[in-house]
Amino acid sequence: MDKGELFPKEVVSDMPRVTMTGSERVHVEQHKGLIAYQPEEVVFRVASGRLTVSGQELRFRLYTSGEAILTGRVDSVAIAGGERTV
Repeated sequence: MDKGELFPKEVVSDMPRVTMTGSERVHVEQHKGLIAYQPEEVVFRVASGRLTVSGQELRFRLYTSGEAILTGRVDSVAIAGGERTV
């Protein structure tokens, strides 16, 4: 049996997982590091390119080598290097 059949795709691949709670919290999993941080914009390196969180008064509540939680007012989340803007 293939691992892909047992686990969700984001668990067995380098695909980032982004979870938003309202417009005040973003949880990013499987990032590859921080490219830039400003209170208005945070840019992560991900396997497919860059993941950008834009907003106001953004701050880290958690940051590890593969996981981050941001709080503040989140206006947008975008992935560049792929086809998605969320």
